[in-house]
Parts: sequence; C-alpha cells; structure tokens
Amino acid sequence: MIKALSYLTILFLPLSGQFAFAGEDSEADWHYTVVKNDSFERLYQKYLSKRRHIAELSIYNKYPLAKKLQPGQMLHIPISMLKKSPQTAEVLLATGDVTVSEYANAQFRQLRQHDVLGAGAWVRSSKNSVAKLRFADGSVADVQPNSMLSIQASYLLAGKQTHVTQLKLTQGRTELVANPQHVEGNALQIETPSAVAAVRGTVFRVAAEGNIALQETLDGQVAFNASNIEVLLSKGYGSLAEKGKAPLPPIALPQAPSTQEFSQTFKQLPVVFDLANQSNVVAWVGQLSLDTDFTQIVSEHLVRAQVKTQNQLILSDLKEGQYYLRLRAQDAHGLQGESAVHVFSLDIPSPQPVQKIALSQPKENAVVPLAPVEFSWASIPNVTEYRVQVSRNENFDKLVYDLPTATDYLVVNQSFGSGTFYWRIVAFFEGAVVQTSPYQKFSR
Repeated sequence: MIKALSYLTILFLPLSGQFAFAGEDSEADWHYTVVKNDSFERLYQKYLSKRRHIAELSIYNKYPLAKKLQPGQMLHIPISMLKKSPQTAEVLLATGDVTVSEYANAQFRQLRQHDVLGAGAWVRSSKNSVAKLRFADGSVADVQPNSMLSIQASYLLAGKQTHVTQLKLTQGRTELVANPQHVEGNALQIETPSAVAAVRGTVFRVAAEGNIALQETLDGQVAFNASNIEVLLSKGYGSLAEKGKAPLPPIALPQAPSTQEFSQTFKQLPVVFDLANQSNVVAWVGQLSLDTDFTQIVSEHLVRAQVKTQNQLILSDLKEGQYYLRLRAQDAHGLQGESAVHVFSLDIPSPQPVQKIALSQPKENAVVPLAPVEFSWASIPNVTEYRVQVSRNENFDKLVYDLPTATDYLVVNQSFGSGTFYWRIVAFFEGAVVQTSPYQKFSR
C-alpha cells in the first residue's frame, strides 16, 4: 500500500471541555466534595496511591493537616495522586495467524478468543489475519493484517471511576471505536512515533509505517498534534504527519467507491470489477472476506489508478461461495476514505461431459471392397470441419488419405490398394483441433 502510519499518539478525551494532551485526562485535578467523617487519612485509604500524598494534598489545597475537613468543602486532588486499578482487555476474536506476547521478553503464542490481556501484552497479526480487542470501557480495537499493537497501560482511576487505556502501534493499521458510551473522562491513547491526536468519543483509523503517521476520522473529532502544532480533524477528514514535522492541514478523505455497477453473481474465473475513476484518487484498496464482519480475510488487494486503461480489480483462484468485498479509495498521501462493501457469489457450472466421436463405418476388423469405401461417424457439436485420415499403420505416420469434409459422411471412390488399414476422424473448430477419435482397423 501507499504509506500508512508511524508513531502517533491518539488520546480519547471527554466530550466537554477543551482538547488537551495529557497522559491520563484533560484535567489536572479531580474536584472532590468532602462528606461527613472525611479526613486526609480516609482520603488516602480510599483514593490516593501513596501515603506521602497526604502531606502533598494538604499543601496543594493550602489546608493544614491538623484542621478538620468540613462537609461540603471542595478539595482539588491531582489526577497523578489517584490509585490506579489495573484493567484488562478481552479478545473478542482472533482469526488466522495472530500471536501474543503477554509480558516483556515472553515468547509469542497463538492468540485465542476470550483470552484476557493486561498491560505489557503485544499482539502481532500476519497476512490475512485479524484480531478484535475490547477494553474495560467498551472501546474496541480492530487489529488489521500485518500489524503490531501493544497494551502499554489499562487502569481505572479511583474516585473518578474513569478508564485510561494506552496503546502503541508500531506497524500496520488499526480501526478503533473509542469510548462508545461517551463517559466523560475516559481516555484512550495510541502512540506512534510521529504525532499526537486527542480524540472525543469517536471512530477512527490509525496506521504506522516508518516515520509516517496517518489518521482518518470516520466519526467525531480528532485533535492531531505533531511538533507542537495541532490540527482539528472532523468526520470525513484526515491528516499525515512525518516525524519531526508539523501535520498537514485537514484533508478531505476520498469518497467511497461506487459499486452500483458491480455484478453480484459470477459463473467463471477470474472475477473482474471495473473501478470508476475518482477525483484525487491514486489507488483502491480491497479486502476480501468470507463474512460480513471481515474476520475471515481471504486476500487483500491494491489497484493503482491508470490514466489510459480501465482500472480493474481482478480476483482469481477463488473457490465457489459467497464473498464480501470491502473497497476504499486512497489518495496520494495514503489516506483512505469510507468503505464500500459489495456482496457477490461465485457459482461455476459443472462442466458438461465431452461428447466423443463415435466411428460407424467401416467397423472394427471389417472387410470392405476395393472401391468405393464409405466412411461414417457420429457428429459432435461445435465443429467446423472433419478430416478423414486413413493410414497403413496405427501411428498414422504413413497416411494414405487425409480428406476434409463438413459432414459426418465421406465416400472414397478411388482404390488405394489391398491390405490392412487404420482410419480415424480429426475434428476442428475454426482451424484448431478439438478432438481426435480412436482408430479402427479394416482390410480390403
């Protein structure tokens, strides 16, 4: 494919408030309202990660430790002080060759549906292989073929009860549905080497290759940041960031390809789809699957746009059955737009048995007069010419006659001597041999 993403960080942030990049939240503090019997010690036991945070919290709020907390009083608790309860991700599916390393330096093993993964896990997919992970807040990551994704951290913040998920994509492509319940404060961060993107409950794609980062927003908004310069990407827009450079201004994603003229049933191979030209599109990316969720990938295809010839997606080496084709247009930056999905079936009729040429006269071992000699046989369809061949031997390298006819009957009036002879029929269609009959022997 034309270049995809590199180290991008995408952070899911609340629907309210301004975009900001932070490891855990767009807010530096959690605003806590004191209730009856609260104390700094009690707050530590319930919410704080370290005992030393008791004194730090007192100083931060300019409220003496010796002074009793009052119900209704507002305390500002830095997010960094809150306890973090580790969370896991469930493997919804893993098809093909998908492996996982569950912690640093661990061997990779086959990933299985319903596996539970925690921080430190690396998921690796091979050709035509995919995985789907669901995180504690309901966010879902589709790991596409030839990709490498790791869970850097996943935890629940005490008190706030918001989830933080930190991922890293080192190669390939993933599509995410972030925070589908739109819970304010949940954060989803994806890291690649080139950029930072802050996301508000959205659907988006990320890809990584070398030092190039791509981001495509399918729903919601993404703040895309590289080299401390940020662009806001709304639905239907994307951007590219090269490591060490500012991201490109918002770029409209290509329209979904038209599939209205695509056939739905094919009787023979190859399966061919004519692709209509699209403005600013340099290629089309196709993914073929056996199921509507694209979890059973058969193959992936890239068709580069041609100026002088018809652009075609050609699929060969397919078995009979129903297929789902997901097709996207791709621009010169490597950005892909909305998907078009086309369902088709391949149903190759069983081949008809080939009708053989049956020789009639002279019969096997017949004795015939010196002249005339009558030759007849059963005609077969799709033949434009027959040739009657008579030979002195069964190898037919000593031909006595090689006579053409358009019918299934020929009379030879000339005498061609006595002895043993062999005859056969060669059938032609527009000059090409389509069948040669077995021979029969006769004498005269």
